[in-house]
Amino acid sequence: MRRHTYGACATSPGLIPWWSASPAGPRMSFQRLRTDFDFAILMALGSITLFGLAPFMLFRLADGQWLAFAIDSVIMLCICLALVHIWRGGSIARAALLVAATNSLGCVVVGMVLGLPGVLWAYVALIGNFLLLERRRATLASLLIIGFLIVHGGAFANVLERAMFAVTATVCAGFAFAFAYRAGLQRRQLESLAEHDPLTGAHNRRAMERELPIAIEASRRQQLPVGLAVLDLDYFKHINDAYGHEAGDRVLVDFAGLVIRATRKGDRFFRYGGEEFVLVLPGVDRRALRTVSEFLRASVAEQLRCGNERVTVSIGAATLAAGEDVAQWMARADAAMYQAKQRGRDQVVVADDPAPAEEPPPTAYRMKPRRFPLRPASPASRRPPPK
Repeated sequence: MRRHTYGACATSPGLIPWWSASPAGPRMSFQRLRTDFDFAILMALGSITLFGLAPFMLFRLADGQWLAFAIDSVIMLCICLALVHIWRGGSIARAALLVAATNSLGCVVVGMVLGLPGVLWAYVALIGNFLLLERRRATLASLLIIGFLIVHGGAFANVLERAMFAVTATVCAGFAFAFAYRAGLQRRQLESLAEHDPLTGAHNRRAMERELPIAIEASRRQQLPVGLAVLDLDYFKHINDAYGHEAGDRVLVDFAGLVIRATRKGDRFFRYGGEEFVLVLPGVDRRALRTVSEFLRASVAEQLRCGNERVTVSIGAATLAAGEDVAQWMARADAAMYQAKQRGRDQVVVADDPAPAEEPPPTAYRMKPRRFPLRPASPASRRPPPK
């Protein structure tokens, strides 16, 4: 499916999406230990592995087991690099893959070198893989661990020990798979309920308050602009009073569907409250922000109807300024939206814009097929008087 790009400042496909990138800095990393489950799990597992391996590494150093000491040192070094990577704002997925690969390969090598005592680490790796990796990757890694240790066979005194390991390791991996599947399903359901508006399907205010600081940090780290638009439906109280709240809800659903279909996959759309919405556009400069906002305004005016009346939207937008925080950024966009209301509604105002006569014309965009069928416009459509 083709997604829109907004001029030369469109987000590069190679960049990590801003809402999944971690904010840089120790303060934000400590905060993520409480709010980001994946980040906390990886930090916890990595730290426990480091503290668990350290005594054995020192014992092997003192005992002169140089090969085992070297293997433990490499494992600890790789895990340390992964933890430092995510603490400084790197990709959690890549760090988790590095930790899982290190644990899996390490337990196989240690099992081949030390025999049965080394094989015991395989159970730790089997469970850890399902906590760190997607289930298919974790299953593949677990099968490789079990297969290599069984085929090598040097750790087992006889066939019975080999068979017992195969059965117990497979059962352990099966339990871990079932737990990971159920936990992942419940987590997705809870996240969807906690971060999405049940009526419109847009992200809710809680998600917005969590993601806006991340968007700011990602913009500064990647040195790309980011735009924010506040969209407020005009005369929405009149719609509720004249047609009922059920009709008003249909307007909100149709409006949210229109905006979601018209924007890119990487854009984030939130319901701020009532008939007010917020749209965050990474990689969009000021001129492109005006183009997108004008396109959305025109699309709403052209396609949305309630009864015999057309629905319009006022939009205030602002690009992130240097040194600006979330509150200041939102305040500028909100003030621009109120300017659009004062100019007669069905308007777009970008913060610090030139005078209306100097504004550049919006670029035409093509809409995707409409998901929610809308009522046809009546020739007698007109805007209701303000309440």
